[in-house]
Amino acid sequence: MSKCDSEVEFERSWNEMILEGNLQTHEWLGDLYKIRSKWSTAFNKEYFSMGILSTQRSESTNNVCHGISKPTSSITECFLGLEKIITNWRRNEQDEDHKCSQSEIVPVIRSSSILKQAARFYSRKLYSFFEEEFLQGVGGMSIDFVSNDSSKFLVNHTENKDQSNPWVVHFDASDCTIQCTCKKFETMGLLCCHSMRVLRQLDIVKIPEKYLMMRSSAKARKSFYSGYGCLGKGSDSGSGFIFRNHISRFAYQISTRAQGNELAEQYMLGAMKDMAENIDLLVDGKMTNSNLISKSKSRAAPVSAFKDP
Repeated sequence: MSKCDSEVEFERSWNEMILEGNLQTHEWLGDLYKIRSKWSTAFNKEYFSMGILSTQRSESTNNVCHGISKPTSSITECFLGLEKIITNWRRNEQDEDHKCSQSEIVPVIRSSSILKQAARFYSRKLYSFFEEEFLQGVGGMSIDFVSNDSSKFLVNHTENKDQSNPWVVHFDASDCTIQCTCKKFETMGLLCCHSMRVLRQLDIVKIPEKYLMMRSSAKARKSFYSGYGCLGKGSDSGSGFIFRNHISRFAYQISTRAQGNELAEQYMLGAMKDMAENIDLLVDGKMTNSNLISKSKSRAAPVSAFKDP
């Protein structure tokens, strides 16, 4: 279920199992094979999951529910129990944020530029994951093949090479893009030990900025709740829920500052009306960015309505 790194390896392992057990006509296994993309991790390496399986999520939920309620518990008792657990979770998160802000992480190899960079960026927990990958890559991985242009590497364990398939790592020197067939970065947001081994082979002493994701940073929580301060910084801040969260908090902060001042309230309402119209034109393709800039300059005059104090 979780030991195959690729779809090819899964298919080979599945066929070996079927042949060894003579299970070609087994109905239940046949139905299970048809939905293999739903339960085998080899088919879900393109999705960010932090390595958490759906079974672990349900087991964790059941554990929490069994700890706060009994078959005879009322709805009120269940709610109060859940509220108590959430309070403990938030307290633990605040304690971890405090540790990250008040103490520095000491890399196991103090002269390593990559580990020092990771220690400054990652949270304590994620740094421990990264450090483990780094040490495994430097000390436990070997490179079996390098292409002539150093764009393709075959990485394997230093021991038991014949018992495992090599991982293929592709590297593009033009933009420092590195991709591994294990897909650890796609699933966990951290570079894998195979990529670490390739970076060490190429004498690259810094983690490329594109692989330092804000969600893994020690400042992720502060950045997430800082409102408009993080808009436009990085690709994560402009997508989906995070983008809506920033915009909502930005609008709330502005409306709170304008509340009680009649001129400020009128100006904000007018500006939001103009912005809504411009967004509709941009979404419909009836306005370009240059037209929007010139239009904004022409409407900047109402600002002079505010008197100089």
